[in-house]
Amino acid sequence: MSTAARPAPRLRRIYPDTGQIAVRSVVVIGTMAVLVASAAAGVRVPGWVQVLLLGLALVTAGRPESGAGVVLLLGSSYAWVVVPEPLSAWVLLAAGGLLLVHVAALIAAQGPARMPVDPVQLARWAGRGLLLWCVAAGVWCAALLLDETSDQRLAYAAGLVLLAALGVLVTTMVGTRGARQ
Repeated sequence: MSTAARPAPRLRRIYPDTGQIAVRSVVVIGTMAVLVASAAAGVRVPGWVQVLLLGLALVTAGRPESGAGVVLLLGSSYAWVVVPEPLSAWVLLAAGGLLLVHVAALIAAQGPARMPVDPVQLARWAGRGLLLWCVAAGVWCAALLLDETSDQRLAYAAGLVLLAALGVLVTTMVGTRGARQ
């Protein structure tokens, strides 16, 4: 039997990192933003649906890799879809809330709760989320302008031109990204 001294045990952290706590709490905040936007736009979401969505938000915050996040996003989308006036300005808050839920769950699911959040990944996904929200705001503005138009063919043509321009932009960005690496 060896009597060699064993190394002193290292203290392991068993509680979540503060960055993970912040990111995971954004899942709940985003869900509440969607519910507030729906209520402000004139929808009375039943109490049981609100409790269900907040429960799903808590499950998604605790286990972001689970399927609860998909159900949460679908339920939150439903809370907005039943709005009587879909072109209300509150749609921007709802879109922001959905993006917050998605991006926060994505960042939190990249590792265990004890793992610190990578600031580079956080900045990258925050920028992508902001870009998507800006696109949503642009589409909302275009929808407001085209809603006043009586000629529906113009609306379809404008939508196709916008879609083609977006396709060219994304293709150009992806093409130049490969050249930079």
